[in-house]
Amino acid sequence: MKPNKYVGENVFKVDAKDKVLGKAIYPDDIYFEDMLYVKVKRATHPHAYIQKIDVSKAESLPGVIKVITAKDYPHLNKFGLIVKDQPVLVGIGEKTRFMGDALAIVVAKSKEIATKAINLINVEVKELEVITDPFRAMEEDAPKIHEGGNIVVTHQLNKGDVMKGFNESDVIIEREYKTQHVDQLPLQVESGVAVYDEKTGVITIWAATQWLHDTQADIAQSLNLPKEKIRIIQPVIGGAFGRKEDISVHIHLALAAMVTKHPVKLTYTREESMIAQSKRHPLYIKARTGATKDGILKAWEVEVVGDTGAYASSGPAVVHKGMYHCTGPYNVPNVKGIAYTVYTNNTYGGAMRGFGTTQMAFAYESQMNILAEKLGMDPAEIRLKNAYRIGSITPNGQKLTQSVNVVETIQEALKLSKEKEGVRH
Repeated sequence: MKPNKYVGENVFKVDAKDKVLGKAIYPDDIYFEDMLYVKVKRATHPHAYIQKIDVSKAESLPGVIKVITAKDYPHLNKFGLIVKDQPVLVGIGEKTRFMGDALAIVVAKSKEIATKAINLINVEVKELEVITDPFRAMEEDAPKIHEGGNIVVTHQLNKGDVMKGFNESDVIIEREYKTQHVDQLPLQVESGVAVYDEKTGVITIWAATQWLHDTQADIAQSLNLPKEKIRIIQPVIGGAFGRKEDISVHIHLALAAMVTKHPVKLTYTREESMIAQSKRHPLYIKARTGATKDGILKAWEVEVVGDTGAYASSGPAVVHKGMYHCTGPYNVPNVKGIAYTVYTNNTYGGAMRGFGTTQMAFAYESQMNILAEKLGMDPAEIRLKNAYRIGSITPNGQKLTQSVNVVETIQEALKLSKEKEGVRH
């Protein structure tokens, strides 16, 4: 038997045939005969105190089985991946913090009736200043989006002596970078089905998640139930890319199933998915980089402000990790950084491929290009001079002992580009 039977070999993808033939079962493909349909009434203003939620017209609509609001379940606990800061339902006297906040759950005999019903719910609010800029959120006179303040967490990074490094540098450049919200846009929107077993008290949920056991635990604590009462069956995931780390339909489905004692289904519209679910974090990055005239990096300093939106989700980890990767795959002996994860009234930021490093790559590779231009060097040459090798130490003190292929990657890219250039000419 070969020592490695997978790398470099054709491997049959176990789920490919079912997907190609249309046999794969996604959450929205699951049906029960007596199933009811769920829709969610969401915030009418991104930052406001709720003064009134009138569901009377919705409740009187033929085909509506139940309308659930926070007053029906006043003891629900908040949920969240790192910080438990997101309410299941926002009630009267409480605040909406973004347009995706849930105010009421409508359960009806059809999707059409449920959709009509949520439009009949009358909401009155006292509007507050809407904060979309994290720098405004950090100002002393800014309204507090959460009681603890608008800065979720601050992280710092120190390696070596950054002032010494800048003093040893022949050229110093300082630039600011800004990245935007990015939607993961999986083909499958958030969708699920739930069934409540009255005999055992177990709620079974068919819905996609990337954190199966964490999602189970978060649903349970939110509903004040033991974990054993929450069973999640993972259907085929129609794309995730980090987005389905966050809870979406799960708790609302569980509530609706318990209340009605019927199987229930909730499927977001694409618009609802865009409004209510996590995005890639926008990062604001100020980078200062110093190098010798020979192109050897000596110092790197960054300040990062991450917009985590209305709720923390993965924000503290994403922004923190982005800062830790501020120098990219390049050796720098002296590094200093500070990162702020900040609440705003934007749709909350969560995991997306790269987990903060993608945004930071825009900054550090731009810095390397600008340095190369200032020094009159080839962009590949300055990268090769500073690239990580076995034994390199990262900004957070990690020693790299294996799988360090930066030099080989750059050399192969140069080789391929030259071959392509030769074909072109």
